[in-house]
Amino acid sequence: MKKNFLICFAAVFVFIACNDSKKVNENTGYTLKGTVKGIDSGTVKLTSYNEDDRTSKTIDSAAFRNGTFELKGTTEPQMVSVMIEPGNWSFQIFLEDTVLNVTADTTGSEHYDYTMYGSTKGARIKNFTEKGSKNFDDWREYQNDPGQKKYEPVFAELGKKIETTKDVDEQYKYRDQADSVRKLLNQWKQAKVANYINQNPSSVVGAYMLRDLYTWYSDLPFDNMQKMIAGFKGEAKNSKYYSSLEDILAKRKAVMPGSVAPDFTLLKRDSSKFTLSSSRGKYVMLDFWASWCHPCRQAIPHWKEIYNKYHDKGFEIVSVSDDSRWKDWFKAMDQEKMPWTQVCDEFPVKNMPAKVGSLYMTTYIPFYVLLDKEGKVLVYSSDENKIDDKLKEVFGS
Repeated sequence: MKKNFLICFAAVFVFIACNDSKKVNENTGYTLKGTVKGIDSGTVKLTSYNEDDRTSKTIDSAAFRNGTFELKGTTEPQMVSVMIEPGNWSFQIFLEDTVLNVTADTTGSEHYDYTMYGSTKGARIKNFTEKGSKNFDDWREYQNDPGQKKYEPVFAELGKKIETTKDVDEQYKYRDQADSVRKLLNQWKQAKVANYINQNPSSVVGAYMLRDLYTWYSDLPFDNMQKMIAGFKGEAKNSKYYSSLEDILAKRKAVMPGSVAPDFTLLKRDSSKFTLSSSRGKYVMLDFWASWCHPCRQAIPHWKEIYNKYHDKGFEIVSVSDDSRWKDWFKAMDQEKMPWTQVCDEFPVKNMPAKVGSLYMTTYIPFYVLLDKEGKVLVYSSDENKIDDKLKEVFGS
């Protein structure tokens, strides 16, 4: 009996010890040790970027001496930038509560200067490694996959042609070619990310991959995106990237065909107010454009024909300009002489896209939204042919 008591006591001790160990591990947080070749001293900061509101915040910092640094803290798993000052040197790692080691070399860094746009100048460190994070390992493997890398020289060649070509029409020809190549790349990424999520539903980097994909592929089919988001579990579902994806999905759903279009009020040229819901009873096409948008301007003669053809039958156009400077908007309107309602979008938050454009999830222009008499979305597309086809269906040829 004494033997049995000792065995039970030992078992309880082991259980308590394991639980205590687990608590210690949970509370240790992260220890990030780094070595950077080419920089001797300064300050190192860890900054987190919020894609939804385009803001950055510093989550940790320390002195940088003799080319080394060490940071300790607690965090949710997330992608962060390691910033070294002076010089604004930076590279990205995945931060999580474990021991992490990074090494970097400034040789071959990509220097930039955005001071003319009111921003900063600095350098992106290209030669670096991180050890201790499976999230980072999986992200790096995804980024370096030959299926993705093969597109880089194609984009580089087209980018060079765009920069060296002075003719605007010729530039947009190359831009269109780049868009076609990017479509293929995005399709590859979509399949790759979907497969990763299926195999790693709890991985936070899977949620980060999908959020990053949407940043560059806002045309990601809604049903596909919804299915991928539904596949997340555990830690991935508790991440900030999952929350962001759910918010995007809700906003996209609000402008899908069949939904009542979000109402808005904007100013016309004479500063009088226009409210979208005042147009109920007519078929209305929202035309998201800007004075600086070449394809937007090219499309105007076509919309003049469409307007003249269907206006008397109950069709209206409302052009929503993405111009931040009204004088540019005025000049374009004087040149184009569009006979329909013109309003200008607002930019209430610094460094953020326009208010109504964001409401309608128009991440690029030109973009068109066709509404029925009740204000419900009929067509949501950048393809003017889809608008034309629906108008023929509604009014007849």
